[in-house]
Amino acid sequence: NGLENTSCWNLHWLTSNSGTILASYTDITAARSTDGGNKWSFNFEGISYNTVYHIVEHPSNGILYAATSSVHDMYQSTYLADNRIDNGYGAILYSTDQGIHWNLLHNFNHPVVWLAIDPTNNNRMYASVVHSTGGGIYITSNLNDLSSSSWTQTAKPPRTEGHPYNIAVLKDGTIVSSWSGRRTSSGFTASSGIFASSNQGTGWTDLSDRPNMDYWTKDITIDPNDVNQNTWYVSVFSGWGGPANDKGGLYKTTDRGVTWTKIFDGYRVESCTVDPVNAAKIFVTTETEG
Repeated sequence: NGLENTSCWNLHWLTSNSGTILASYTDITAARSTDGGNKWSFNFEGISYNTVYHIVEHPSNGILYAATSSVHDMYQSTYLADNRIDNGYGAILYSTDQGIHWNLLHNFNHPVVWLAIDPTNNNRMYASVVHSTGGGIYITSNLNDLSSSSWTQTAKPPRTEGHPYNIAVLKDGTIVSSWSGRRTSSGFTASSGIFASSNQGTGWTDLSDRPNMDYWTKDITIDPNDVNQNTWYVSVFSGWGGPANDKGGLYKTTDRGVTWTKIFDGYRVESCTVDPVNAAKIFVTTETEG
């Protein structure tokens, strides 16, 4: 509503109650509306972390899950180096009452920035956990056990260095993930990109449009109008001070990452959303162009 002088990372409309919206924030953790966004409040309890990055809803029982972190501004220009991230902590929280009360599901002791439930098995969830050595995509297959659920780290995709970001699980169980930027004193490392797994993270295929996605990839969006889920959009930021320069833009594939085309030559693209009722319309967010 204009009063939140901080970053908003995600909006989730509850499928179990279409009037309730949860907004994920830095610094103020979250905000909650029960009337479709006309009014917002902090009428909830149980979130003590600086940032909520992502909220997802279980498709059958309506339980909400939140990815939380003590580190804010993840993968923005000031939070790409290990010394800005590795000392952080985070967890997955859950709520059984539409976001009023939150409880600890699992403490990873590292920032958590994304969650995804497998549509082929609603007890299987994936989480993006950020740390230079301990970071990666983690999996549980007993989500129904809530705080007793067990989590293990999947294999590390080639080239990556602990900075996973978006996770999308397709209808056939294929995992598609973006891995974002990492920067050292000598520049960006080529550890970013798009990776997919057809075996629950046991092995990964690098599907990045190289070198364009090697340094600072942001969101991946699966086109909701493609029933076969072959069409993906990937948002890329331009880096600075070396080979990461001038790679920014919006990239599209219609064959699940075999080939890519840059369809918008934006300097730094953060995300995009495809209109689910008008396949010709797409919304793109950038750093400096609106």
